[in-house]
Amino acid sequence: MKIIDDVIPFSIQNELEKNILNPNFPWGHMFSSDLANEASDDYVLLKRKEFEGNEIIDPGQFYHNILIDQKPGQFFNWFTPILDAIKFEDMRILRMKMNFNYPWIGNKESTHGIPHVDLPHEKGYTTAIYYVTDGDGDTFLFNEKNGHKGPLTIKESISPKKGRIVLFEGDTLHAACPPISNRPRIVVNINIR
Repeated sequence: MKIIDDVIPFSIQNELEKNILNPNFPWGHMFSSDLANEASDDYVLLKRKEFEGNEIIDPGQFYHNILIDQKPGQFFNWFTPILDAIKFEDMRILRMKMNFNYPWIGNKESTHGIPHVDLPHEKGYTTAIYYVTDGDGDTFLFNEKNGHKGPLTIKESISPKKGRIVLFEGDTLHAACPPISNRPRIVVNINIR
């Protein structure tokens, strides 16, 4: 795991945040942060049982696909400074999208979304999370890997800070915590090989 603060210059951080928070920016909405619009209360109960965790929730979120069918979307160029800053040799982007989490009623500091990996059928990739906004709503990285069943232990809790990026092995179980404050938690989620 690697955390880099101010991975891109402040001026680009501010412009990116301003553009993304523009009320006309095209966001889609998912009723479940884990299964798009397919999740149910039963699914959340199943995940609580699977990971033996009662603090698991599944709040909705807004999303925007930056890379669509392996092709750059309309706003892809806004994010190239981030990609340039983390350039891997012969980097291949597997998936790139944004998540916009809003405060969830009943949320507590110990509450978190469903533990997951972004690409459960892929091997040998890196997940990068870039924080567009300051705020609360930490990202929990767990010690456990994809396929684990049973209790989870938190390896690291990363707080959102505009301009921060965290990189970790793609098979690491992780979860987002919805914000408690009234500030949105907006991240760029990149899966690279």
